[in-house]
Amino acid sequence: MKTLELFDQNAFVMSAEVFPPKAQGNLEGVIRALKEIKSVSPDFVSVTYGAGGEGARTTADVASVAIDAFGINTVAHITAVNLTKEKLDEQLDILQRKGVENILVLRGDLTPSSRFYDFRFASELAEYISKNYPKFNLLGACYPEKHPDAPSLEKDIDNLKRKIDAGVKHLISQMFFDNQRFYDFLDKLLAAGIDVPVEAGIMPLTQRSIIERTLKLSSAHLPKDFEEHVRSKASDEEFFTEGIFLAVKQIHDLKKNAVKGVHIYTMNKGRIAQCIFPHFRGNW
Repeated sequence: MKTLELFDQNAFVMSAEVFPPKAQGNLEGVIRALKEIKSVSPDFVSVTYGAGGEGARTTADVASVAIDAFGINTVAHITAVNLTKEKLDEQLDILQRKGVENILVLRGDLTPSSRFYDFRFASELAEYISKNYPKFNLLGACYPEKHPDAPSLEKDIDNLKRKIDAGVKHLISQMFFDNQRFYDFLDKLLAAGIDVPVEAGIMPLTQRSIIERTLKLSSAHLPKDFEEHVRSKASDEEFFTEGIFLAVKQIHDLKKNAVKGVHIYTMNKGRIAQCIFPHFRGNW
């Protein structure tokens, strides 16, 4: 199913992100995460792409497992970095054969070995896929507090408009913790003529070991309750529970304010989805 159709069927779309292993062939961890996520009936899962444009094969493999073994609607990420038209055609052919209907187009994270060949921006990927593989449903990323490389939020929204004009029909936001900033961002999108479904990207702060890197990469503003949580001296299990509580509280507010859906960054911890989804699936 194309993700765009979900917004016609569901009052509140809920999805989750997983990532493939760095080493090809060792899918045990992500398969376990998919099994756990499946238990809470996600509307779809997205499967990331390796940093620096590496990992197309494992992305396709994980997407195939999600579809064939678990029956989960799936979105595959594709990044522009290190990508030629020939490689893109090969990847899209593989994804089509594996039953993937949805592609999230991204520029991709840069590494010291990164190069740009035929595509430099996500909008260029979207334009090429829309023209040559029109059966794919295209998604894009958006940044409520602007992309780190953008000179301003206004310029970033201009670039986002190019993605929409190139064929992107559904947006997933970068993580944020201050809902008001997200609401302000949605208002700016509408003012710019961008009127496609936007899912809010939610990163539950449940693991101390990844918080510092996560916050550095996102540059997201932390409200007071999140700041207090990050500084907490609680046990690991108490820290996890508080992180889930804050995420659920954040999502409740988003839903109350008519946000169309949320995308949970699980870090391959299916337990996170199991703790959050039931609050919004009529079981609580």
